[in-house]
Amino acid sequence: MLANKTQIADFQDWTKNPFWKAVRYRWYWFLISPLLSVLLGFTFLRYKTPHYTITASLLVRDDSRGSDFHETALLEELGLPDATSSVENEIEILKSRTLLSQIISDLHLTTQYFAAGTLKTTELYDKTPYKVRFLKSRPAKPESYLIIRETDSTFRLQTSDHYYKGSFGKKLSLPHGAAIMDTTRFKPSSHYQYSFKISATETILDHYDRVLRIQAPNKAASLVNLSIQDVLPRKGEAILNQLIERYQKASIQEKNKVADNTIAFINSNLTHISSELTQVETNIEQFRKRHRVIDMAEDGRQALQQYHSNASDEKQLAMHLKIVGLLEAHLREKSATAIPSALYPQESNFAAMVSKYNETQLALTRALASLAPGHPEVQSMEKQIGVLRTSLADAIEHQKRELTLSIAAIREYGRGFENAITRLPGNQRAFLSQSREQGIQQELYLFLLKKRMETAISRSANIANARVVDAPKASQLPVYPNRQLTLLIALLSGLLTPVGILYIGQIFNNKITSKEDIARQCDVTIIGEISQQRWRQVGSRSLIKEQFRSLRTNVQFVVGTRPNTVILLTSAMAGEGKSFIAMHLAQSLALAGRKVLLIDFDLRKPSLALLLNLRPEGVTEYITSEREPLIQRCANGPPFDFLAAGMPHVDTGELMLSPRVAELIPKLKIGYDYVLLDSPPVGLVADARFLSPYADLTLYIVRQHFTFMHQLTDLHKIREQLPDLHLVLNGTRDLRRYQYHYQ
Repeated sequence: MLANKTQIADFQDWTKNPFWKAVRYRWYWFLISPLLSVLLGFTFLRYKTPHYTITASLLVRDDSRGSDFHETALLEELGLPDATSSVENEIEILKSRTLLSQIISDLHLTTQYFAAGTLKTTELYDKTPYKVRFLKSRPAKPESYLIIRETDSTFRLQTSDHYYKGSFGKKLSLPHGAAIMDTTRFKPSSHYQYSFKISATETILDHYDRVLRIQAPNKAASLVNLSIQDVLPRKGEAILNQLIERYQKASIQEKNKVADNTIAFINSNLTHISSELTQVETNIEQFRKRHRVIDMAEDGRQALQQYHSNASDEKQLAMHLKIVGLLEAHLREKSATAIPSALYPQESNFAAMVSKYNETQLALTRALASLAPGHPEVQSMEKQIGVLRTSLADAIEHQKRELTLSIAAIREYGRGFENAITRLPGNQRAFLSQSREQGIQQELYLFLLKKRMETAISRSANIANARVVDAPKASQLPVYPNRQLTLLIALLSGLLTPVGILYIGQIFNNKITSKEDIARQCDVTIIGEISQQRWRQVGSRSLIKEQFRSLRTNVQFVVGTRPNTVILLTSAMAGEGKSFIAMHLAQSLALAGRKVLLIDFDLRKPSLALLLNLRPEGVTEYITSEREPLIQRCANGPPFDFLAAGMPHVDTGELMLSPRVAELIPKLKIGYDYVLLDSPPVGLVADARFLSPYADLTLYIVRQHFTFMHQLTDLHKIREQLPDLHLVLNGTRDLRRYQYHYQ
């Protein structure tokens, strides 16, 4: 039971909270504000340009993670080097500004087309009715051109300070270069104004560099996700498609560089070796014709067996020496190209050195694609290539000396066989020499043909370092603005805005808003409340009249049976409704059959005479002219007597100190039940204090949302100076039904 009472008390305390009262008083805000906010949300969704996300995914070859496209084994079988790749490197290549600048140039993204309506301007891409082609562009400041179609074949381009006339399909000179304006299959609408804008390449490049997102979703996988945001889905898809196409072409071209250099080297030497082989074969043919030799005698075969073996070794070394000479010439004449290390596979150390040289050359070429020539990394690679080139030259020279010595040793060793061969006919000796030369040239020719075919096969097997998993595709719904989120935020904003306004109003409020505020600031009794309504209402049962009846009853209860009661009405400052309450209280007391006199003692700013439509002469003339007070009868409603303040006087403060004021009130109150003194604000002038000795009851007027709280605190200082002080709360706004207020 005690718990229930505690809960009820807490609930009552909560309902008395000023903030909750403000919420109840302005409940309609919580209906209008959400409706307006949701309407603004729909308007925002209607006219805000939507942004779409275009996504694609690539599977990138990453040798460090074991993912390849099955061409590595083929290249290894052919004895050719294979370039390694990684996801991180490929992502950086995809994000390079060089690749983006190529896409901007391919798709002409620096030229944007727009259609301007009444409230919204929309960008066009593939559905524009006009297209401009620049034959030769030149740098100029960004500019927008308004397209005004004059006839079916002519148009005018309008800028901020110039205009250009031209014909469709014909050349036109613009600040950005010579251009041709063409129409498309899409028809222009009369409801739109069409224009195109030429932007700087760097501006467009910076924009797409910000909106393009390339990342690997999983460190353990070789998948790369590409995404871009654009207001036109087709435009975003075209950008990603062109990005993938450009990237794949660049990857294949980079792989083909080594194969192209090898094929060029082989082709350049095949021509020379072919001519030498043809010459040797021609000499053998002439030798056979001249000496009529078809086959040598069988009797010298056994003697020549060991000689042939020695000659075979000499031939092999001679071929090696020839290859080394060709490699030396290639290294000297074409130092910036790769060296086909597979042409000399017998020396593993030499092949490893050539492979290292080729890899460094390939890395330098790749670095120059994204770095400046003076970059420290490029200079480091150039120094490394120089050291490798010197080492290769020394190794080749060493190989030549070694082969030369080996050939000389074999020839020296073969002289013993030559003594035996001298017994053979000289024709056979000459024939063998030419046949040996033919064999060397023929084997070298076949070797080069084989390597050229292998290199061509490897070149045709090259594919890009990435393949498309998901083609570029735009989202069906825009990512911005989000319809559900926008409407939810609008609804919440509509609900929270009144709460915030009311709460902030409560925080910064320094005026009286309720009786609880009065109770917290002072302990003076509230004798009545007057609501803020139109007081000129027809009928005696209006709310404001009932409130004055309640105030009259409370005054009579406080006064009791005391005769000839003088009531002083004052306030803290002007504008709190003091004169209004004085006039209506007088009418209410007169309605109860009491004799009432209302005296306007606000000599500085009199207003009652004007409100009652009576003569302004009164107190001032009584004091200054020593005449009898002019008591007027107010017959507008319940009749009561009225003494006006009089005409304005220069020294009003001194008039209140006149002895005639002390004589006036006691003399007049004898003939009345109630005398109401409408005095100036006590917080501004001292007139109310001068009148307080003659008053039996003081009504201090406080106006809701007008009187400051600190002015109620000052009541403690003047309470002793005003007799029987009571408060009247004027201008209350929380009364929405017929009710009484008793104290």
